Amino acid sequence: MSDTHELIRIACDAIGVGNSDTDWKIVPTEHAEMFEEKAPSLAQNLRGSRPRGLAEMYEEWNAKAVRARDNFKNTVSKADIAVFGTASLGALLLVSGGLQVLLGVSGPWVVRAIGLLGVISSGLAVMWLNQLQGGALSKRWAEERAKAEAKRLAYFKTVMEEAKEAPLDQLLALEYTRRFLLDNQIDYFKDRGGEHENAAGAALRTSTRAVFVSSSFTAIAGALSMWRPEFAVVAAVGVIASAYAALAVSRSAVSQDRKNADRYLAAEYELKERRLDLDTYRQKTASGENGAVQEFFEPIFLTLQADHRAFLSEAEQRELAIGNMEKRLDAAKEALKKKSASEGDLATP
Repeated sequence: MSDTHELIRIACDAIGVGNSDTDWKIVPTEHAEMFEEKAPSLAQNLRGSRPRGLAEMYEEWNAKAVRARDNFKNTVSKADIAVFGTASLGALLLVSGGLQVLLGVSGPWVVRAIGLLGVISSGLAVMWLNQLQGGALSKRWAEERAKAEAKRLAYFKTVMEEAKEAPLDQLLALEYTRRFLLDNQIDYFKDRGGEHENAAGAALRTSTRAVFVSSSFTAIAGALSMWRPEFAVVAAVGVIASAYAALAVSRSAVSQDRKNADRYLAAEYELKERRLDLDTYRQKTASGENGAVQEFFEPIFLTLQADHRAFLSEAEQRELAIGNMEKRLDAAKEALKKKSASEGDLATP
């Protein structure tokens, strides 16, 4: 049992490899039962009042953060779609105005219906944007997520601090934190970074294609209108395509896809670099070197804390994206107002 390699083998075997689907959960009671047979001293540690208390606080703040995130994302998505709808309905007014002859007696009613839908759409957009800003939904989400993550780090620090000084007990604390914090965070940064990378690329492709469609149909409308003036309505397709390009860019900006992809990649790289030293610190811990476990994880905690601070700062960037959404809405409302007045004159007998 005094052999360091044997101690390391026992600790690694007791804790096992990670499961990214479930290891993010902090459930000391369940973990204590899981390790009761192979790591009874760790199980006793996890049943302590402080680890259990911190885990409960994390669960509380994590639940609040999830609700705040869902509330923010649902509200901003609805606002973005309503802004797009307002701009598109303004374009449809242009179409309806150019098709009055074909529409016949129903023409004025079509114009009024589209105008009414535009008013409703813009009203909904204003309502949801006011909810976002008046309720500080982005800031609330960031703050509650930061509080939850702070409790999570405190939990793992406590598990390490309250482990007994015997090398095996220290190794069990090392392997436990390795599995449920280090390995899980590496998997998280890799997966989420990839998701944001894909989303950023998709937004760029979508917006680029939409801009191409917009410029093409605008040019086509200009050429056709010189032959038949009524063909100017083709430009409406360009307006809708331009609004869709703005929608794609806005969604990516609110999600901070490009920035998050880069941030998660950098954090993943730092954690993987530190993990290369794991065997060295296993040996130090097994040899009875005091403080080796905390020394190994200190840079990891610093990396995660820096990531949390970066997440907090992104709330300002999301607010800027919401501000740009307001500007798009103002422009769409103004265009809708002018077209409504113009088409209303045409529709008046």
